[in-house]
Amino acid sequence: MNPLLVLTACLAAFAVVLLATLSVRHFMLARHERFLADAEVRMRPLAINLLDEEAEPTPELGDAEQRVLATVVGRYSRKLGGEATEQIGAYFRDGGGLDAELAGIGSRRAWRRAASAYALGDMACPEAVPVLTAALEDRNAEVRAAAVRSLGQLRDPAVAETLVESLVAQRVPRGMTGAALLKLGADGVPELRRIAGHEDPAVRQVAVTVLGLVGDFGDSDVALEAIRDPSAEVRAAAAVTLGRIGAVGADDALETALDDPEHFVRAEAAEALGKIGAFSALPRLLEIARTDRFKPARAAARAVSAIDPETLREEAEKPEAGPHLHEAADLAAIWA
Repeated sequence: MNPLLVLTACLAAFAVVLLATLSVRHFMLARHERFLADAEVRMRPLAINLLDEEAEPTPELGDAEQRVLATVVGRYSRKLGGEATEQIGAYFRDGGGLDAELAGIGSRRAWRRAASAYALGDMACPEAVPVLTAALEDRNAEVRAAAVRSLGQLRDPAVAETLVESLVAQRVPRGMTGAALLKLGADGVPELRRIAGHEDPAVRQVAVTVLGLVGDFGDSDVALEAIRDPSAEVRAAAAVTLGRIGAVGADDALETALDDPEHFVRAEAAEALGKIGAFSALPRLLEIARTDRFKPARAAARAVSAIDPETLREEAEKPEAGPHLHEAADLAAIWA
């Protein structure tokens, strides 16, 4: 028999098997997606009922349906606390959902471990914290990511140090760990302050950024130090943080940052000065608005608009005003 014909036949058979496998997989995925979509629709009334302090008894559900219910409840309950959170935890604890996901996180299949790690964050059961902490060492990146997300979702102050260690070790993308620390709010501030001086500039950047979101003016010393950091990314994050929390001395530090060699740092400093209403910075902001690169020039013009709209109108009428002051004045007129 012609070897070429044999090879052609084998390749054709392989192609048929591959197409059949892909078709079956596509069918199974589509069916699973329909199940999830239908289950979410059915779980919404149960989730709302579960969040009600005078809720009626929720019917017993299978493991898969409880996992969907946990997702829906988590979506609705992120700003709840107290009795509502306890009620959610009690349901999944008594209904078997917690035990099912605690068992699932020990599965040999990575997708099952990840699904369980994710679901545990929405069940409001603090018993899951040790298991999720252990899952940060999982060999699969998706499992580690789900565990970090759920540790933040559970908002246990005790996990702040664990999350920071994960951030430093980069077990998951640092932005994800930062998001989890953000959910801890003020409980994460001491650990964030501790790593703001870490040797890795990427760690310092996340620490300073999250401090700007959960800290207050008492944390301004960290940002004031960071705005002189060797890393431009850290300096930019510090400028943003100073604009959010304000501080004694923030005006001077941000005005100095207007001369930063990196244009994106100058842009963040200009925007921050606008947020804190730094009148003393107006002359320098006007100069930047006329002469600097696009991003810092536009940020400076908008900062002038925020600080003193009348000065903006006067400066925009001058022949040397430039496009950014004109644009800022036009926008101010529209929103006036």
